[in-house]
Amino acid sequence: MIIQLSSIYKKTILLDLLLLLLLPFAVIGQPEGYKLASDPGFITKKINEVSASTNSINSQFIQEKNLSFIKEKIISKGILLYQKPDKLRLEYAEPFTYILIMNGGRMMTDNGDKKSEYDLKSNKMFSEINNLIISSVKGNILDNPDFKSAIYENAEIIYINLTPLNKELNKYIKTIGLYISKKDYNVSELQITEQSDDYTLIRFTNKVINEEIPPASFNLQ
Repeated sequence: MIIQLSSIYKKTILLDLLLLLLLPFAVIGQPEGYKLASDPGFITKKINEVSASTNSINSQFIQEKNLSFIKEKIISKGILLYQKPDKLRLEYAEPFTYILIMNGGRMMTDNGDKKSEYDLKSNKMFSEINNLIISSVKGNILDNPDFKSAIYENAEIIYINLTPLNKELNKYIKTIGLYISKKDYNVSELQITEQSDDYTLIRFTNKVINEEIPPASFNLQ
């Protein structure tokens, strides 16, 4: 079963990463325990202020993949590195290794057996997804005109539900959910729900902001 899951996961991991870029809600609407934000303008301002002051992110993550045709949840772990303005490294360590790097309009991948490189600028869809990933990680996706947003909150968490307006993105993504802590206005969880209602949930842990990251981290060795 482990072999089967690994095979299935490897077939979907690139799509997961491209869509990326955390308590699941598979439908559009007000999540249980939340209410419409009383002052969405203030929330947007705070999120953008934090995003503007964020130069780098070093974070561990736990990813939970939920597929309708598999009972078990597929769990993977790794490290995320971000350097302003557009450098991103996702390094999966468990249950197998996989590296994806975005840097200067290029996307590089390494699955352990093969290294590949793509030009994001030559593909409009890839370019849009690259922007989506970066803005999701930074938390300023509310500025993205390709999404309709709804902002909810409880005492501790802001939940932003995003519905894609872009026809190409809408083919793959049903909703994106961002969970943002009111303590620091940083993204703590990210969920991507596909049109099939399968979803990927990512929890960021041990996050360090504005720590120096070696430039070599954003190059494939």
